[in-house]
Amino acid sequence: MNPSLTDALARRLPEAMRVDPDVGCLAALVSAAPFIPFVLLRDVRRAAVPAGGLALEARLCESHLVESVAADGFVLHGTVRTALRRALREAVVEDGVDLDTAWLRPKMHDGLELLSPLLRIEERVVWTYVTQEDYLDTCDRELASVVRGVAQERRLRMLEWASGAMTRLPEDLLNTPSVWLLAQLCRAQDLPHPQLGWPDGQVDDGLFLDVMHFIPQTVVGLSRDGARLTLGPVSAQRPIGIRVPATQPVSVRVQWAGDPDGQLVSGVDRAVSSVPTGTAAVTIVGLDGRAVQLSAMAPGGPAPEVWDQQRVFDRLEDAHVRRRVMTASPVRLDVGPHGYLVRLREEPAVTAYMPLRAARMPWLEGDPGKRVPEGLQMVRITRVDREKQRVSVSRIRGIVSRGALHPGQLVRATITAKTMEGVLFDLTEAAGLAVPKFERVFGLMRSQHLPASVGWEPRIRSSRSYAMEENAELDVVVTDIQGGGNRSLRILVRPADRSDVPGGRLPEGLAAGDRLWGTVTEKVYHGIRFALDPGPAGDGTAMAAGLHGLVLNTELSWEGRWFYGGGDAREYPLVTGDRCELVVVGVHEVTGEPSLSLKRLVEDPGLVTLRTLRPGSEVDGVVVRRRNNRWRVRLEPWSAIATVAGGSFDGRLRAGARIRMRVRHSDQSTHTLGVELIRVYPDPIAAANPRPAPDPD
Repeated sequence: MNPSLTDALARRLPEAMRVDPDVGCLAALVSAAPFIPFVLLRDVRRAAVPAGGLALEARLCESHLVESVAADGFVLHGTVRTALRRALREAVVEDGVDLDTAWLRPKMHDGLELLSPLLRIEERVVWTYVTQEDYLDTCDRELASVVRGVAQERRLRMLEWASGAMTRLPEDLLNTPSVWLLAQLCRAQDLPHPQLGWPDGQVDDGLFLDVMHFIPQTVVGLSRDGARLTLGPVSAQRPIGIRVPATQPVSVRVQWAGDPDGQLVSGVDRAVSSVPTGTAAVTIVGLDGRAVQLSAMAPGGPAPEVWDQQRVFDRLEDAHVRRRVMTASPVRLDVGPHGYLVRLREEPAVTAYMPLRAARMPWLEGDPGKRVPEGLQMVRITRVDREKQRVSVSRIRGIVSRGALHPGQLVRATITAKTMEGVLFDLTEAAGLAVPKFERVFGLMRSQHLPASVGWEPRIRSSRSYAMEENAELDVVVTDIQGGGNRSLRILVRPADRSDVPGGRLPEGLAAGDRLWGTVTEKVYHGIRFALDPGPAGDGTAMAAGLHGLVLNTELSWEGRWFYGGGDAREYPLVTGDRCELVVVGVHEVTGEPSLSLKRLVEDPGLVTLRTLRPGSEVDGVVVRRRNNRWRVRLEPWSAIATVAGGSFDGRLRAGARIRMRVRHSDQSTHTLGVELIRVYPDPIAAANPRPAPDPD
């Protein structure tokens, strides 16, 4: 141990942390890690305090500096960690203590490898902070890799780490541009985040715009009086609304002839701010780069944008009264279960709201999450609110017709949506119909009619997990046409029987069960595509170069959300360029790609559960759904399923209820348990909010 480090820390640490100098020094050297594996502690102790022995490690773990201890490591108290990092930085930067980082860091490698990739990033950022005088640029570049993963690769679960990391990072690092961007992304996902001001340092313009396009938008009101431009929440005093990214704080740049570079105005979503622009033309630029141009004002006259707005609403109200037919195109193709946003072609500046019930799209009624078909729609205005600047429309249905379609017809169709019920194909072009005069024609391929695929079963898998992507084309056969005329049209299709379907057998050199390595090349909802490493296969034969394989989201993990096909594979913690070991499980009948698996590298924990449980064992489970007079129950781990009769408990069972069961038998061949119900746990929400007793009177 360098005595100068001990002395420097003793001077700078709080009084309560100076009891044992060796313990303080050892704790400071490992304080950069949010979680400290015991392997890391030992390697640092051997390198920095070789004479301390195991007793020094024990004294640290038993000291008041430690918040909690696990089987493989421990965590320092938050306030202690902050004080240790600050003291270590001051000792290195201000007192000139030499940590000999080039020698110490390699010694820490094995212990740091036990941390997750995101925790290793956090540790490297903090280590740079405590050991380098000019740390901002290096730390910002490190954190920018996380921002890219979220904004460009849609790895949203990384924000769960970022939300917690921002509470652990030193306060000096919260001023970096990357931390500010992570805070905005967390805000967009309703995750806890610090309230940060405008960041210091140079911002990567490309990355900044990627994040701003990811952030939802809010509306800021403005008005001009010939002397000043006023910005703030929309109100009667500020009736003109402009859309800008909903950052915290909401900021825009105001440019005019007197200040071409512009003035940055922040917090305009909550407070009122004004800029002395006079009567000159004004440009308002949002953080996403979109600009709003305001024309110059005539001296003593009203602002041109006010007159323009009033004329627009005059035309909209006239169209509403006269029930004029207008043309609209979708702005957002999927905005949730309530409705959709459309833009009126006759009034390009107006974005109108189309409630789901007013969309009158039969193919959307059962599943509002389906995306709205692209193209023009005929609409009528149903409501104009001039004061709140809101416009609602309803769609005018076209003529319902099957066109040239008939049962048994072979057509080439495009996948429009993948839903719980099946895959939806757009048959409008094949039917020879023109939109919007005619209604679009869609064909449904039910889940059970999808071609068999290893790792995907229609009985328990969602069609969204099937290895076909939206906008892909497929040959299908029309099997049934129901309705038509004034009624809804329902068309069912099945895959075409083709002798030239790709696939059917694995490429030369590959066999089911082979283990090989691959590199992530693409992530989509239903799976992750890998470029397979060339080399000897499992049977010793040479494997061709350039092969690609697909891991369905159902083959990523034995966990429930992946096992049952409900997980978005884009959120799985792998990024483009990652290498990992894979298992060959078959070939996909439609794409012809080798079907691969990550979860089968280890044994199914559901089978382990079935082997472990014996008749008479008691287990807990969660009710999934009811089938006839029996209930399906999900056990831990999620890949074990049981079926139970409600009996006398039937009135208390519902989806999501927790129950206690006794095992009667297990069947590994069908992967199920036979159980009897012995207890239904009370609902904690219902117990906390009991219904009032009825009034006897």
